[in-house]
Amino acid sequence: MQHELKRSLSLTDVVALGINGVVGTGIFLLPGVAAGMMGPASILTLLFAGLLSFLIALCFAEVGSQFRGTGGAYLYALRVHGETPGFFVGWMVLVVTTSSWAAMVNGLADAVAANYLPAIASGPERVVAILAFMAVLTAINLLGAKMGARVSNLFTAAKLIPIAVFIGWGVFYIDFSNFTPFAPMGFGGDFFSASLIILYAFVGFEALVVPAGEMSNPRRAVPLALISVLSLVCIVYVGVMLVAIGTLPGIAGHPNAVVASAESFMGSSGAAFISVGIIISMIGVNSAQALIGPRRVFALAEQGHMPKVLAKVSDNGVPHVALITLFFVCGGIAIVGDFKTLALVSVVGRFAQYISTCLAVIVLRYRQPKNMSKEAVGESEDTNRFRLPLSYFVPILALGLCGWLLVAAAQKDEKPFIAGGIALAAGFPVYLFIRWQRARASSGSRK
Repeated sequence: MQHELKRSLSLTDVVALGINGVVGTGIFLLPGVAAGMMGPASILTLLFAGLLSFLIALCFAEVGSQFRGTGGAYLYALRVHGETPGFFVGWMVLVVTTSSWAAMVNGLADAVAANYLPAIASGPERVVAILAFMAVLTAINLLGAKMGARVSNLFTAAKLIPIAVFIGWGVFYIDFSNFTPFAPMGFGGDFFSASLIILYAFVGFEALVVPAGEMSNPRRAVPLALISVLSLVCIVYVGVMLVAIGTLPGIAGHPNAVVASAESFMGSSGAAFISVGIIISMIGVNSAQALIGPRRVFALAEQGHMPKVLAKVSDNGVPHVALITLFFVCGGIAIVGDFKTLALVSVVGRFAQYISTCLAVIVLRYRQPKNMSKEAVGESEDTNRFRLPLSYFVPILALGLCGWLLVAAAQKDEKPFIAGGIALAAGFPVYLFIRWQRARASSGSRK
């Protein structure tokens, strides 16, 4: 008997997954880096990165409101752009899935080693710690999407508490003289570089659309969750940046600016509190990865772009084969890789999802209601679809900014793009093998 994914995720679960996917370590560690490049004007780079993320999220909201299946950007690309583009978007989604979870668990190990357990900084102890943590998350998610979501909800609440305390307490200690001069280095090329760095703190919102096949009402939940998550994240990030700059005169270039800022007005106990918050935040990001990642693998297998065995679903509606497989693959990558390299690869890979989804908005608006499958068109009266304001303006602007960022990033550092190109090229033999298998099966059925 073929089991199906269960629609057990509520809107609250999806929003929590989104927050967990976005709010990780970036907002804790990046303010000092950005301030070192732009001074207090780094707040403008935060607003710019937030604007770009919001534009892309709106495109995901419109396209996502027209689908009920699991897969997110991969499913959209497959249904809208066709077989070949769909496969390669899916392949890059797979690259992002494996590299990002491996990166996050490495980052967590680094943070715990630096602050609490130096023994896991390297060697066999580190390997055991990484695999044990990933095994616990895998076991939790084998119990069902609802159980995985409950863990995600718990860490979402836990990570927001220290952030709220930091902002609420720190706002009374802001010294506005720290904001002058506002742009000591001017608004030259560093604005673009700083924007790219800050953008890392926003990536991950696209993950919340992946488990649409397990949402009770995905056409409503997807756009509401995306808009809610990005709105909350932007407000929180601006608050953190304002307090950090306003309370820490030496913020420029500081590697751990938020903790240092907390120590300046909360004392050593406050700094310890925020440090714990960073660990909790990183655990939350990993819990979201453990829930979302297997659904991405399941979607590729369901559509025939990965072995069908990975699309198997257990009695309680869990893609258990994909979940266990991802544990072994990501665990192996985490052991041999490092946080910085894996994070860079995952960021570059995400643009395949962003660009294809923004293009999908334009294509769907042009085609509808002709030549579209029932899944892509939605209900007969089309009452549950979310439509962007300003017609084609939002997706075109988002595409332009994505292209500009890619060019600017390549000029600054070409290594992530070389790694991304290698990852993309690795998909070609897989694609050719799949095409060969299908042709062989088709030939055999005609005999």
